[in-house]
Amino acid sequence: MKKTKYILLSVSLLLISTQSYSQRIWGNPVGQYAYNPAGAAMNDLGELVSCFYTTYESAINSPKGLMLMGSSTFPTDNIGAGFRLTSESGGVIKNLMGEATFMYRVNLSRDTKLAFGLSAVFNQIGLDYDLLTPQHSQDPIITIGAETGSYVDANFGISIYEANHFYFGVAGYNLIGQQTSWLLPNFTNRASRLISASGMYSLNLFQGDGKLETTVVGMTFMPQDDFTFSYDASTRLIMNKTFWVGGGYSNSFVKLLLGLYIQNLTVGYTGAIGMGDITSYTYAFPKHELFLRMELNTSSSSR
Repeated sequence: MKKTKYILLSVSLLLISTQSYSQRIWGNPVGQYAYNPAGAAMNDLGELVSCFYTTYESAINSPKGLMLMGSSTFPTDNIGAGFRLTSESGGVIKNLMGEATFMYRVNLSRDTKLAFGLSAVFNQIGLDYDLLTPQHSQDPIITIGAETGSYVDANFGISIYEANHFYFGVAGYNLIGQQTSWLLPNFTNRASRLISASGMYSLNLFQGDGKLETTVVGMTFMPQDDFTFSYDASTRLIMNKTFWVGGGYSNSFVKLLLGLYIQNLTVGYTGAIGMGDITSYTYAFPKHELFLRMELNTSSSSR
């Protein structure tokens, strides 16, 4: 009976890791490329973006992660490429993801464009053995030596947008639904498909000295027995491309956004206040996120 319980616990951890680590919603304005392969090089500029986060810091081995991504158009501007790397951990689970993206776009009008993005993805999921405290020395997840598992997959997205004004896109993640190579007896572990939708609209204020930017992101796994939906809605006031302040709401979190522009470098911070039942189990500010973005003059329109 004990051995069965340990196997069930191991399987539960694997399922959680495959679904929650394959994609997440970021609190900062990281741009559409984080949610849609077609969002690469959207603002006619090359960019490098990094984001570090921690969540539920009062919990032992609480989730934390680091994302690094970049994108740029080629000299023709209708073709672009991007990459995204994430390293995340939570509990005894750790995950490394790498994504390489090809983007193609066509002009619908003078300023409006339609973009398509296709990504090849590599995921590696594993256990941090330094954090394991097994209650049974013969726990199968230890005795079979299943330290890591990996799989390759593909993502595809489509987006319509006008640079620095609006965008709307939808994307599918883990389209192949590849089985991982993580070895557990009598267990098949496949990546769950994910549908993502994201949008942004900006409105000029104060005779062009300010801008009000609203972004919305939603995603859900398919198929699933119980419908779960992750979402985020944020609004920020940008003044003279000098600084921004804003707020938002995301799955039981109220967010505060702050940011500063320093020439071609952007620095941002998002803190979140827990709402509802979660406040009984963690700090008042359980989520923190730091954001860095560097713009690069790589497209012909930006030079």
